[in-house]
Amino acid sequence: MRYLRTFIQILKEIDTRPTKYFIYLVLAIVGLFFLAYMHNYNIVYIMMFFTFALAGASSILGRLNLYEIQAEVLGSQNLFSLQSSPYSLNIINSNEERDSFALECSNETSTVVIDELPGGKTKSIQLDFTPSQRGLGKLPPLRIGSHFPLPHEMLFKKLSFTHDIIVYPEPKGESLDSFMSKYFASVGEYDDFEGIRSFRQGESLSLIYWPSLAKGQELMSKEFSLLERTKHLHFDFTKAADNDESRLSQLCLWALECEQKMISYSMHFPSKTLNSKSRSHNEILEFLALY
Repeated sequence: MRYLRTFIQILKEIDTRPTKYFIYLVLAIVGLFFLAYMHNYNIVYIMMFFTFALAGASSILGRLNLYEIQAEVLGSQNLFSLQSSPYSLNIINSNEERDSFALECSNETSTVVIDELPGGKTKSIQLDFTPSQRGLGKLPPLRIGSHFPLPHEMLFKKLSFTHDIIVYPEPKGESLDSFMSKYFASVGEYDDFEGIRSFRQGESLSLIYWPSLAKGQELMSKEFSLLERTKHLHFDFTKAADNDESRLSQLCLWALECEQKMISYSMHFPSKTLNSKSRSHNEILEFLALY
């Protein structure tokens, strides 16, 4: 009875979809049947039943190949609205006695193939996801499929993730370099020329590296080090952009760039002030996501 319940559970969890090779299998079985029927060849009957049994055994082995595969989300993910962001998963083979083969892990946006996953082992993979909006959300379901051992059908199972994730605002707007160039008096003076990089929309025209434009290359910006960096930057939510969503995107971009450049800052909201000296980087991004 226990084995019957397990078999029924396997049938419920594992779905199947025929591939283009399925029609070849059907044609082969039908052709063998007519050949055996017309000429009464016992050996052809045996070949027909062997082919049919092989296809059935492949379907059973393929379901066992997937049945005990599980997945878990790895750590906190930095996901940004309307941007393709990577996230990590652990693919787990919970059966210590059986290896799994040819696993295709997909979230309908990206796919990672695991050629072999030994019994009792895990494999870390990374998929891409583009959240539609900021705030609390969920990762898309994971589909784990396989053609193993024969390619006439695709066997697959879907795994859903129930816990909430936090999606940060899309980092978009005026760059921190442009902001600092406008208010260089309170930030410091430009010192050494460090190099050039791609031009970011909203930057000051004074930062454009004109020689690259004259050569017909893409628009580039000059990058400097600051002689006297500010001890602290102040960002005003109400003045950051024209509407709330644009303001949150702008502040998110500045928070990321300040973290990269190791500059402390404060964000002033109508009823709250966030200070990077007293709050962690992730806490500030989380506040922006849930605002």
